[in-house]
Amino acid sequence: MSKGSYSEKGVITLCGSCQSCPEVDFTQIGFVLIRDDFGGQVKLTKQQWSEMKKVFVEKKER
Repeated sequence: MSKGSYSEKGVITLCGSCQSCPEVDFTQIGFVLIRDDFGGQVKLTKQQWSEMKKVFVEKKER
């Protein structure tokens, strides 16, 4: 993934240097799907996704 801003649309690959990289998928209406590079996945609602982002921003600001 390149540094800087991104759009929460489509599928974002988080490494780009190999074939099996984690992805964040915004293509499902109302959900965000996070896939790891071993085939596992987590499906979050948009509300859960927003809460998760808030937690990371708060930790970064500390």
